[in-house]
Amino acid sequence: MPVSAPSAAPRFFPGLESLRGIGALTVALYHVSWQSHFVHWSFVRNGALMVDFFFVLSGFVLFHSYGRKLGTWATTLRFVAIRFGRLYPLHLASLSAFVAIECAKWSAVRFHLAQVGSVPFAQNTLGALIANLLLIHGLGIYDQPTWNTPSWSISVEFYIYLLFALVVGLFRNKPLLLATSGALAVTGLLVSWKAAGGLDSTAKYGFFRGLLGFFCGVIAWHCYNRLRGRFAPGTLAGVSIALGVATVVFLCWMERGLADFFAIPLFLGIVLTTALLDSRGTSLLDARGLVWLGTISYSVYMVHPVIVWGFEFVLQYVLKLPRPDYYATGVWTGDAIVLVYAAVALIVSGWTFRHIEDRFRRKIRASVERWRE
Repeated sequence: MPVSAPSAAPRFFPGLESLRGIGALTVALYHVSWQSHFVHWSFVRNGALMVDFFFVLSGFVLFHSYGRKLGTWATTLRFVAIRFGRLYPLHLASLSAFVAIECAKWSAVRFHLAQVGSVPFAQNTLGALIANLLLIHGLGIYDQPTWNTPSWSISVEFYIYLLFALVVGLFRNKPLLLATSGALAVTGLLVSWKAAGGLDSTAKYGFFRGLLGFFCGVIAWHCYNRLRGRFAPGTLAGVSIALGVATVVFLCWMERGLADFFAIPLFLGIVLTTALLDSRGTSLLDARGLVWLGTISYSVYMVHPVIVWGFEFVLQYVLKLPRPDYYATGVWTGDAIVLVYAAVALIVSGWTFRHIEDRFRRKIRASVERWRE
């Protein structure tokens, strides 16, 4: 039995786009390093699990977009090139920013200009730089992320794209495709459970974390395809709100460890109900600002560590604040700084989206489309 065609479904899910933006902003708050109410809010402290939400969402959306298109070498090469064009330009730009920062730290130490918090090029080595350039730095080569730390998940995602294209191309039979997706998700679950004890691993076991989320997302799309149009919008809205509340409560009260795995079914439920609502034209999350946040979410995710570094520089070298744990701002002052930081991150991310991410994505996609001619 062939895989069901996604063509009858909507091409764009505004609710899912908004959720992606909320997740990216949560990750940006998770990396705040000065005292504020945000750093003590458990929802933000557990914000690293948003990466697993991204994996689930990516599996769902990519099968929706490419589930019928992959199957030949030509379509697979086009898919890989388009995804590379989506990820790599901004990865390279943000990596370049951190290379400049590391060089500045080295100059400060070499010429006795200032003390720095970490030894230049100690963790961010030349070898790690080469691995980042090759997008292999999230595949277990290093125990911890290097350079632009969130980019470990970009490395993982890119190679999962290759595996996804292979699986979809080989298994056109739906039961086989679902069985393979399930086996890969279970593999990710078992390795994350036994080797990492949860979903906290990044560069070392992050690939298996990605397998779990991504291929659960693929399975979620098939559930969506079967359930589309079968429930009233009111029922879907109620279930979606209940799942959203349950997820927030869970992230506010959970302790990291094996409890991490309970986040996956919650994320699956949110993605599924939101997509079903979007397919009925009844999104709860289609506000223009939220959709815009989702549009620039990849830029927010990749650029915010550079913004955090800039704020840390001001706190340490301009305001002369020590950091025994967090920079010693008052919590209310820290809240104000967080709001300024968020505004700066959104402004800069809007710029990088227009001038780097979207610009080069369009150019690379246009070049790829010419392969068909």
